[in-house]
Amino acid sequence: MQVEFPKLKSIILLISFLLPLTLSGCKKDSAEGSTGGDIAAKVGSVDIPLSKVDKAIERGLQGTEKKLSELSPVELASARLQVLDTLITEEALLQRAKQENIKVTDEDINNYIQKAIQTSGLSADDFQKQLKEAGMTEEDFKENQRRQLTIEKMQEKLSNVKPPSDRDIEDYYTKNQAEFMIGKGVNLSAIIIDPADNKAKNDAIGDEQAKQKIAAVYNQLRSGADFATVARIQSEDRTAYQGGDLGFLDEQSLRQGGFPGQLVQQFFEMKEGDITPPVGGSGGRYYIFKLTSKRTQEEKLTLDSPQVKAQISQLLVGQKKSILSSALRLSALDEIRIENYLAQRILQNPDNFGSLRPTSLSGGTTSKPAEPKASPEKPDEKSATAEPTDKKPDSETDDKKSDKK
Repeated sequence: MQVEFPKLKSIILLISFLLPLTLSGCKKDSAEGSTGGDIAAKVGSVDIPLSKVDKAIERGLQGTEKKLSELSPVELASARLQVLDTLITEEALLQRAKQENIKVTDEDINNYIQKAIQTSGLSADDFQKQLKEAGMTEEDFKENQRRQLTIEKMQEKLSNVKPPSDRDIEDYYTKNQAEFMIGKGVNLSAIIIDPADNKAKNDAIGDEQAKQKIAAVYNQLRSGADFATVARIQSEDRTAYQGGDLGFLDEQSLRQGGFPGQLVQQFFEMKEGDITPPVGGSGGRYYIFKLTSKRTQEEKLTLDSPQVKAQISQLLVGQKKSILSSALRLSALDEIRIENYLAQRILQNPDNFGSLRPTSLSGGTTSKPAEPKASPEKPDEKSATAEPTDKKPDSETDDKKSDKK
């Protein structure tokens, strides 16, 4: 069976505690600690180097087909502004947390990391592997978590809300009954073999190796091997860390996710525990799916259904906390002086958006962008200096004239 559909988007919260690293970087850089000479922004008295912005973008591109050096001028400028906006907000919140006397201990960080590892099902080796792939040391990771936990702790302190009443819960259910219709769907797991060079253990490189590997994996499963165990060892996708688990997908999500109708129909015809033969996908990838469970009819949940009230309560509390967190963010940004040099440079150089050379590709340096234009209140000292000239002062010229007379 040969079909074409996009590479599956991981639907699990795989090592979700690593995601903030993409935007916030590892260490709290300062002007003195940055390797690049350019400052992207200043928040209060703290400088955010442009090199830190580019490193964050580089991490965000890991696992994609693009590299930092391959971004177009528009893509690079857009990515820089978005990442810098996040870094500015983070720094403003951290400085607000300092005012609130929010503190995070080493014990808080270690407990958070251990809980996250256990929740994700990672082993200690898997955790270290994820850090290495993200270009992190454990020390860097802990420092990043300290910053994240500090902000979360402050948000919890300033976003303490009362739980909703039974009347609030009933009103929400009555007005949003369509949300409590659960459609037909399946729970799937997958083993994915990618012919690209993924730098992974047991990596199949090229179409021929990928074909051989998926055939060997299929034979292994047919011989009675445990699917989750084989997925952890052989699958070349991040879902491997979850034993290939993709979670529950309703019929609409399957079709929107690129699964062809023939394959969707096959899932509903399978028995729980069945596996598919190898399925060819886009990019030369191969898939083997396992049906772990399925729901063949729509189901309407009522207020008496397990967890419905708890879910609505959690949703309503979450909405309130989200509003309070937004207010906290805006307040923190409003109370501190922010100078966004990168944005100023882009406005002053619309043809090339300021500096286009990625800092992390030049040993931490970059072609110097044009400095923000000096304001009338603070004129540029260099521009105020007269250019060198051979013309003599008028007084000196007049003296020479009088001597000749």
